[in-house]
Amino acid sequence: MKREYQMKTLLVASIACLGLVAGTAIADSGFSLGGSVGYAKIKDSDSGLTFDENDVGFKGFGTYMFNSGIGIEGGYVDFGKPSADIAGTSVGIDASGWNLYAVGNLPLAESFDLFAKAGVIKWDADVFLDGINIENDNGNDLALGLGARWNIGNSFGIRSEVDWYDISDADSVYMVSVGIEFRF
Repeated sequence: MKREYQMKTLLVASIACLGLVAGTAIADSGFSLGGSVGYAKIKDSDSGLTFDENDVGFKGFGTYMFNSGIGIEGGYVDFGKPSADIAGTSVGIDASGWNLYAVGNLPLAESFDLFAKAGVIKWDADVFLDGINIENDNGNDLALGLGARWNIGNSFGIRSEVDWYDISDADSVYMVSVGIEFRF
């Protein structure tokens, strides 16, 4: 029940941000490409055992802003290959996915923006026991994100963000990352 409440709260906050920036949007469109690296965390409880591990993850993304407030973003995210020793057995998860977001951007200063994203992830995950692939699963689920961008000139930015994924087979999947963005 707590997880559903958190998901609904994040979704409402994201939609509110999108609505807020829609009212302040001015003509400032453009395309950007970027990449990020960071901390990816996967937590899953199944059959009384808990897998709660992290690894270095990365993502690549492309964004098109229709104006300074509203845009879309698509990309690829790799959650690394977190693993743990559970009851004497090496357990690992190799997960990745493609995502598509609606983006709301709030320019706070000439060189600083806040943004929120709401969308979907098409994910794929493999579960390994002692190096042997025992399960492959995939699906489409809710993806949300919040972040900040420091703009350096008109064509370059540094961004930091947290993305949360409501992957149905896991208790919690998220990624905290820092990356660069090139605007065209």
